Amino acid sequence: MGAQRTYKDSLFRSIFNNRERLKHLYEALSGREIEAKDIRINTLRGTFFSGIKNDISFYIKGRLVVLIEQQSTWNPNMPLRFLWYLAKLYRRQVPRDMQYHIKLVRLETPEFYVLYNGRDEEPPYQVLRLEDAFEETPAGDSLLRLHVPCYNVNVTPGSELLEKCYELRSYSVFVAKVREGKDSGMTLDDAIIAAMRYCITHDLMADYFKENESEVLDMVSTKWDWNEALRVAREDAAEMAREEGMEKGMEKGRWTTLAELVHKGILTIKDAAQMAGMSEGKFRKLAAL
Repeated sequence: MGAQRTYKDSLFRSIFNNRERLKHLYEALSGREIEAKDIRINTLRGTFFSGIKNDISFYIKGRLVVLIEQQSTWNPNMPLRFLWYLAKLYRRQVPRDMQYHIKLVRLETPEFYVLYNGRDEEPPYQVLRLEDAFEETPAGDSLLRLHVPCYNVNVTPGSELLEKCYELRSYSVFVAKVREGKDSGMTLDDAIIAAMRYCITHDLMADYFKENESEVLDMVSTKWDWNEALRVAREDAAEMAREEGMEKGMEKGRWTTLAELVHKGILTIKDAAQMAGMSEGKFRKLAAL
């Protein structure tokens, strides 16, 4: 099932696009108690590629802006990605004539979180820092700092975060059950249905899965197809690099797999060209599109 050209929700976003569930998740992450009525959820469409936006962004009583991303592929560039998100949010609230103001422009305090549930081994908790990407540390106090706490939310014994948040635990168990079904030879759709039945039977957000069965099947199928395509792209590129030389192989493996995703309707030509780091014209020519 190919991703649509218009925006399609993910399961994570669908679950937590709800102030009560979001309250429980934030309290588990931050250790702070908040009221669901104080949450105002944002949307950030098209921040990078058409049809893609951040997972969860919300204000708390107009004083905090919180951004949460769920990642099934480890990405060390999340601090930079959050910087772009935050700049877009701040542009919404800061007056256009800011440069003429003689008083300090007040900004909501940002918080960032990454929830990782991929197959690669990652520690239960780590912090990504934007300054780790800098070529050189600036002199004095001019360093830009942006720190992102990252939690591994795969189902493991003794996970404090999953114990604190019922909804996140339900989501993580569901993902684990889909993987388990796929690894045992089930089709993706059958694995998703089996995972939903498991969650319903074991009272893991049973009402949500009962009410949204077809939507969950659609959302997860799309996400799994996309992640599987990216995984295959990386493996193909690595194999070609070994056979043809590192630089040439990685480049060829990347754009040929992206071309396949365009043919399958998973990516637009524009998005694929951006991801390949080339113009649309060059990508069309190489991919014979």
